[in-house]
Amino acid sequence: MMGKLTASAARLLAIAYCLVLLASQSIIPAIGKSETISALEIPVQEELIQNKAYLVSRMVVKVRPEFVWQVLTDYNSATRVFPHLKVCKVLSDHGTTKTLQHEIQPSGLPKTFQYVLEIKETGRRYMEWHRLSGDFREVQGFWKLDPVDGGHNTLVTYATHVNGGLFIPQVLIKRQFRMDIPDVMLSLKNHAERFTQIAARRSTELSHTP
Repeated sequence: MMGKLTASAARLLAIAYCLVLLASQSIIPAIGKSETISALEIPVQEELIQNKAYLVSRMVVKVRPEFVWQVLTDYNSATRVFPHLKVCKVLSDHGTTKTLQHEIQPSGLPKTFQYVLEIKETGRRYMEWHRLSGDFREVQGFWKLDPVDGGHNTLVTYATHVNGGLFIPQVLIKRQFRMDIPDVMLSLKNHAERFTQIAARRSTELSHTP
C-alpha cells in the first residue's frame, strides 16, 4: 500500500515540476495560433459560478448555432479541431448523456493528462461536463451557444474549472488554461466557419449541376 502511495505522490510531483518549469518561462508559444486573429484579442476572465472560480471566454462565431453544435458534438473529429486534445474517445453513449475519455497536452509541456468525463447535452445549445476519474481532482465546464444577429451568428461561451489537487498549485493551473483557452476558441471559430463555407459552396455547385 505504501509503495502505491509513494508512486502516486511521485507522479503528481513530476506533474507539478513540469508546471513550475512552465511558469518560470516568460513566453511560451501556443500551438495552432490563428494567422488571422491574434489570441490576445480573445478575452479570458475569471468568474464565480456556483461558488467556484471558472475561467470564461466568449467569442462570436459567424455561423448559425446549429453549425457550431455540429462541430462540438462530432467527438470522433474533436482531435482534428482542437490542437491540445490528443485523444477523444466515446466510452458510452446514452443519447444526451455521454462518457468520454480525454487526453490533453497543454502548450509548452511534453506531459499529457488523461481523464474521463461525463457530458450532458441540453437542447443543442448547451453542454456541460464533469470529471469521473483520471488526472486532476476536478474538471468541470460548459459550452453555451446563443444566437445573435438575427440567428445568423453565434455567441459562444466556454467555461472551465480545473482543480489540480494538492500537488499542483492552482495558480499554475489557471496560468496554463489562460494561455490555452484562446486556442480552443480560435480553433472552434476557424473550423466552424470553414466547415460552413465548404458546405455552402458544395450546395451551390450541386444547385448548378444539370
